[in-house]
Amino acid sequence: MGGIWGAREFFSDALTEIAGYKAGVVLTEVELFDIMRDQGDVARILDPEGPGGGRIHSSAFEEAVVTLLFRLGSTPEDRNVPITIQLFHKYRNTDREGIYRAMMEAYLAYMEVELADTTKRALDPTPLILSMHEKHGREGVDMTMELIEGISRDLHRSAWGSIRNIDWRDKVELAGLFKSAGLETQHARFFDQRYIDYLSRNFVMVDQMHWRKFEGFTAEYFEREGYRVILGPGTNDGGVDLRVYPVDADPDRPPTILVQCKRQKARIDKVLVKSVFADVLEERADTGLIVTTSTLSPGAETTRTARNYPVEAADRSTIRTWIDKLRS
Repeated sequence: MGGIWGAREFFSDALTEIAGYKAGVVLTEVELFDIMRDQGDVARILDPEGPGGGRIHSSAFEEAVVTLLFRLGSTPEDRNVPITIQLFHKYRNTDREGIYRAMMEAYLAYMEVELADTTKRALDPTPLILSMHEKHGREGVDMTMELIEGISRDLHRSAWGSIRNIDWRDKVELAGLFKSAGLETQHARFFDQRYIDYLSRNFVMVDQMHWRKFEGFTAEYFEREGYRVILGPGTNDGGVDLRVYPVDADPDRPPTILVQCKRQKARIDKVLVKSVFADVLEERADTGLIVTTSTLSPGAETTRTARNYPVEAADRSTIRTWIDKLRS
């Protein structure tokens, strides 16, 4: 394919439409430019203060789509290299090159048969997987799954196709992560999966997310860990944001964990540690947990450990781990 000419609005509409369809995220023109501002000719065209349009090569547009989806957390790599080429370079001149070549021959034969049947609306890779298992064991299966997952990724991030990894039932505005207290979502219970994916690529933005969204994220984590979670109203909650129970716990038993969420840059002081400890005693909970985008201050940590308070802390590094665990 050659060059693509268009006005700024044309490229902006094309990229925001792809973001909405494939990543399920609604972007404004300003947000789009902010995400893509380091992308050469594409950024120049998207710049509200720029020439208002221009020409880019089709390959540059393809790269822009991959970068956009990557930065939204919707694809795992920021490079537009097909999986077949990646696997060729990975396995050539290794003791597994023979398995790779056998897999590619089997894959081409499989695709010839599958595509000949025009009545099929989906491809079932089971015959290919079983064939590779029979001839090459677990190594054959693992390599075949690597190929299948890579093909799925390639199709999802393609600028020219309508295939996507997840059939989103709605779209969420990226701005809602930072400006909205609402926790309604069709793709999780408390905190939308698309925001998790976005934060996995843009972790620094946890400092700017809405405080209520931060509470929702914490509730989402414990929900997916298999607990029953009661999320407080957000205001006038007596200092307890979440109450966490075993999923099959008696309704009358005290909470297992009382959670206080603090999305802030300042370190947590010892006053909050004492407050959470008081809540644990009052509600006869097993333990308290402070979830923070910061860390405990030295004084707070000393108070917690020296007095043997049953209060733990999930700090910034822990939240990073939680996000990575929950991403798509």
